Amino acid sequence: MTVFAHGLLFALRLAFGAWFVFAGLNDLLHFWTPPAPSTPQSQIFMTGLAGSGFVFPVLGVVYLACGLAVLCNRYVALALVVLAAPTVVIVGYHAVMERHLLSPGLVLLAVHLLLAWQQRATLAALLRPQPLLAPVRRIG
Repeated sequence: MTVFAHGLLFALRLAFGAWFVFAGLNDLLHFWTPPAPSTPQSQIFMTGLAGSGFVFPVLGVVYLACGLAVLCNRYVALALVVLAAPTVVIVGYHAVMERHLLSPGLVLLAVHLLLAWQQRATLAALLRPQPLLAPVRRIG
């Protein structure tokens, strides 16, 4: 891999981690108000999440912990696995409810996939099938 490619992946990893650290801190500390949902479906969805009282704080902790792991280049593969579901939900939310904001979600997904490709040797262990358990033999 070229020096340019290494530098690009390094920059993308930092941006990805920083985005999740920012989002996590914001979910916990509420220092920035994102734009209000613009469609009736997205308003209902976001009101439900906020009304639960626990979804955003839990996401804040997950985003913060995983974002820091990515920034520190520690447990990156684990952080990418944990962040896979929220990334898909973010893209799905924008694809279905807020189409005008789909582009940033697609960029987030693309960076996520690039970083996962970089971690493919580590992630490959998750896809290896485990041997089947031997049948239990009864005594007596």
